[in-house]
Amino acid sequence: MSARILVIDDEESSRFTFERFLTTEGHIVATAESCSEALARINEMSFDVIFADIIPGDGTGIDILREIKARGLNCPVIMITGDPGIETAADSIRLGAFDYIPKPINQESLLHAAPKGQARRHPYSG
Repeated sequence: MSARILVIDDEESSRFTFERFLTTEGHIVATAESCSEALARINEMSFDVIFADIIPGDGTGIDILREIKARGLNCPVIMITGDPGIETAADSIRLGAFDYIPKPINQESLLHAAPKGQARRHPYSG
């Protein structure tokens, strides 16, 4: 089953890699390089899973988590970071992040995380 996935990362190479890995598996992927662009994408369509960099430019992944929570959206957010730390991991989980994955992310980890997040959003889907 394909998922609608948003990838938020200020690094073009990361967005490209995520998009390539996920579209190869049949998912529909949108990308954003900043928080403002991500929020515009979220306004345009609904997503099954969001991968959000902790520091994507003009805000943080934590800001995205807060906005999703404030809007009452039922969309799991998987945080990604090149600089993993206890504080950001704790903040992410406290605000409802589904998972927290350090970079570099390999294809196996990414593809494993996407279906788990989608299953959480649609617990009764086959």
